[in-house]
Amino acid sequence: MNPRQRRGVFYLVVTSILAVAVFVGVLYYVRTVSSQVGPLATVLQLNRSVDALEPIDESMLEQVEVPERWIPETAVRDAADADGLVAATAYEEGSMLQGGMLIERPGVQPGFREVAILVDAETGVAGKVEPGDHVDIIATMGGSGGARPVSRVWVSNVLVLEVGLPQSVEDADGLSTGSGLPVTFALSTEDALTLAYVESFSVKMRLALRGAGDEDMLPAEQRVYDGAAPLGEE
Repeated sequence: MNPRQRRGVFYLVVTSILAVAVFVGVLYYVRTVSSQVGPLATVLQLNRSVDALEPIDESMLEQVEVPERWIPETAVRDAADADGLVAATAYEEGSMLQGGMLIERPGVQPGFREVAILVDAETGVAGKVEPGDHVDIIATMGGSGGARPVSRVWVSNVLVLEVGLPQSVEDADGLSTGSGLPVTFALSTEDALTLAYVESFSVKMRLALRGAGDEDMLPAEQRVYDGAAPLGEE
């Protein structure tokens, strides 16, 4: 065997050893990743952003595969499980769908009513109240017979379902007096009647936006103010 042949055999042996080493390395890497990631499973995610209380249907969902070990127990895997539900709050495109993200539409639950009223665009909403928010409805009643006007929280912790587009508000003579927004609430029958009364007879009505997670009911002594004394004082 001449020197050229010996070099050829040497290169062939080295190449074979390197090929085996690469194969072993790739196999080890695949096994390591497989042991860390585990088998894949199919879940659902949003293919676009959704707003709070927006109904969820199959056209908004897409199937994706993710490692089983990374999937929470509450993950939604069947589009039928989302049928008839709405988003609990706003979600971005690509969010994995989980049970806590979907709720029954409050306005259609037994015992609730959807009630829409026109609220002054400036004093009532000012562009900050959105579907899914909770508000207190405050109204001032004009005093009669020398009595002081009274401001009261008439309905507390109300869920906002929809906020419409601004429209002109006209008085009894047909003259435009400003702009208002139609706002739809989910209310119990009792609260719906209270709101109807307030809308009909109040001098001014406004919405007070609650902070996220604030669901405490106001004590009776903090609901009324007539200008005679600070709230909570006799």
